[in-house]
Amino acid sequence: FISSLESQLRKDLWRDRDGIAVFSKIAKSNPQNYIEHYISTPGDVTTLPWDAAEKIINNFGFNTVKLQLILAAHAMNQEEPWSGSFTLSGEDVIKNLGWNNRKDIPLNQKLSELASCAFALDCLLVKVEWKEGQISRRKTQVTVQTSRMWNISISATGQKSLLTGKIENLEKVELQVQPGLWTKGFLNRGGAKAKEALHQFGYLAQSVLRIDPYHNELALRLALHLTVESRIHTSGEYKVKTLLKSLLVGYHTKLEQALQDRYKARDLVDQWNEALKTLIRLGWTIEFDQNYPESLRPDSDTRKPKGYINILLDSKLTIRPPEPIPELLEWKKGKKFSDRRKPKAQLSADAIPLTGEQVKEARKSRGWSQAKLAGMLGVSQQLISHI
Repeated sequence: FISSLESQLRKDLWRDRDGIAVFSKIAKSNPQNYIEHYISTPGDVTTLPWDAAEKIINNFGFNTVKLQLILAAHAMNQEEPWSGSFTLSGEDVIKNLGWNNRKDIPLNQKLSELASCAFALDCLLVKVEWKEGQISRRKTQVTVQTSRMWNISISATGQKSLLTGKIENLEKVELQVQPGLWTKGFLNRGGAKAKEALHQFGYLAQSVLRIDPYHNELALRLALHLTVESRIHTSGEYKVKTLLKSLLVGYHTKLEQALQDRYKARDLVDQWNEALKTLIRLGWTIEFDQNYPESLRPDSDTRKPKGYINILLDSKLTIRPPEPIPELLEWKKGKKFSDRRKPKAQLSADAIPLTGEQVKEARKSRGWSQAKLAGMLGVSQQLISHI
């Protein structure tokens, strides 16, 4: 999931390898472990030549990334993601994408853009060679021949143009989705650890999708970047300059403008602080380094120091995903999730059973989502939904 997100966000990292477009992600700890992405025609695994693939790669971006997050959140709830499929209505997906807030674009254009994004994702292939475990112990080995990241069937209803033969002025779009066969290699052979990792990604996806991309694009960019980084940057400590460099399109130009124009500087700081406040509202934990000035933190009324842009860029902070993700990330340190779960409490004779409605009310009174409660209890979100 994460490597395919990167392949869409970092279109500049695709390479022409003997006429074929390739995006490679090689493990830092073991160069023999790698994931590669290619581009194909829909419904096929035949790779397209560079010129044809480049046209599809150019369609990648934040919209395809957000659509993939929606698909991941739904895949999380499937018992065997590789063996079943699910159907999403175009209007529901548009709401999840935050496009329903756009009143300047008619529904048929939104449906057309959704179909275009789904088409691009359907063309994304993946090849995996991965081994985990110590040499002296039993290894988890996954080799996946080239398969589709997602199998997406697009059903569209609208008016057919007599000139082009294409459907125009879309009235309805449905997506029938099945995760690619690579999930069987990872989630079936990888066992419980990989299944928990899927839940981790699905939970993060749901958190990110609550951000309104139309009114808070920087917050969305920040959440996506941290989601991609979460499995490898487990300390959560960043320098502001490093994050902004990764988040801002035309970073050097915008920074130059902020250094020369006090209004541009104020706008950049305000956008940054609003992005941080958005993550805090979604349950992310943010800890400011002792050298991060109080006057530059969100909601501070203190007068900003001279040259505050440079001071902000050199400041550090620690950002961690919402619970229960930090616990799941402990795997990177060699711990097992099951080892750290609290022992089950013994049911006393006078214990009073709770109804599903009482559980729901208690959960909502604390502002917890079904996914958060499921993560705290170590069960699936589907079970919480049934309760």
